[in-house]
Amino acid sequence: MDKQELTQLLQQVADGDVTPDDAALRLKMQPFQEIGAYAKVDFHRGIRQGVPEVIFGEGKAKEHILGIARELGRHRIVAPGEMLRSGQRTILITRLSAEAAAYLETNLPLRYDSTAGVGIIGELPQPGGKGRIVVATGGTSDIPVAEEAALTAEALGNEVTRLYDVGVSGLHRLLANLDTIM
Repeated sequence: MDKQELTQLLQQVADGDVTPDDAALRLKMQPFQEIGAYAKVDFHRGIRQGVPEVIFGEGKAKEHILGIARELGRHRIVAPGEMLRSGQRTILITRLSAEAAAYLETNLPLRYDSTAGVGIIGELPQPGGKGRIVVATGGTSDIPVAEEAALTAEALGNEVTRLYDVGVSGLHRLLANLDTIM
């Protein structure tokens, strides 16, 4: 559940479409889920933090990443009066190795960006934030971490502009992008 879904649920209570007891039950239902002995998936992070659970892939076994992604894909309250297990709309996996991505792609509809080391399951949300985030690099060697940042921001619903290789050799390369920055 994210903040938008929580707001919709509260509006349904205000409108009389959902009883306060039904709303309380929805909110109490599994704020997290243990997956074996290796993970606890947080379904209420979107309410508390404003963004849903993200999987940090580095150091995790590919089987554990798969288990976490599958659990995130299963749980979400989506309709008034009923609990549906239809999943988090966008599942972001950062610091994902090519080997783990290849394994996940055989089990899930994963899009993998090898430059960023980021995997995305589901569609990117429409940008809903205020303004735009500019991700800029001084040189080309910074592109992998910049792409990880840009894809993460997009997966969290932000509009992103990329400005790469704009500043190591001189200020003139950054200033050539002044209109975009402003």
